[in-house]
Amino acid sequence: MEMGAITLVPVTKEDTHEQGVLRNLLKMYCYEWSQYNHLEVDTDGTYAFEEHASTYWTNEGNYAFLISVDGQWAGFVLFDTHDFITHTDCDYSMAEFFVMHAYRQYGIGRYVATHLFERFGGAWEIGCHPNNLSSVRFWEKVVGDYTLGDYKVMLSCPDLKYHDGTLGTVISFHADKQ
Repeated sequence: MEMGAITLVPVTKEDTHEQGVLRNLLKMYCYEWSQYNHLEVDTDGTYAFEEHASTYWTNEGNYAFLISVDGQWAGFVLFDTHDFITHTDCDYSMAEFFVMHAYRQYGIGRYVATHLFERFGGAWEIGCHPNNLSSVRFWEKVVGDYTLGDYKVMLSCPDLKYHDGTLGTVISFHADKQ
C-alpha cells in the first residue's frame, strides 16, 4: 500500500455523521488501549471514555479530527488547549492519537502529527503509557525528527497516572507554526 491522499476532517458539534464515525473508531481504540491500561467495559459493553470523547467536539479549546486516506477512514486525533499533564505553559496537549493497523508503517501518523504541529504551532506535550512501546517509539522518533532532537522526556511523570496505576512518559517540545 502506498501512502495516498491524507485528509484531516474536523469533527464539530454540527457534524453528526463525523461524530458517529469517531464514536465507532473510539471503540476500536479503547479495545486496543485496554491491553496497556486495563480498561474495562460497563454493563452495556461501553468504555467510559467513549462518552467523555464528545467533549472534543463540543467544548471550546478541544479539537477532534478524523484521518482519511484516499477517502477511507484511517484513524483520529484528539487534543486540547487546557488539560495539560504537567506543563502549565503549554499551548496544546495531545490526548489521543489513533491510526488503524492497516494504515500503520506508511508514514501516515508521521504526516498527520507533523501537519498538526505546523498548523497549531506552540508548546506541545504528549503523554504515553510506557508499556505501549510502539507509541513511545513513534512519538520519540516523530518529535525527535521534527525538532531535530530539541525536546524533553519526563519518565514516570507523577502527574500522568494511568488507570492501571502506571506513571506515564511525557514528551514536551515547541512547534513552529507554518
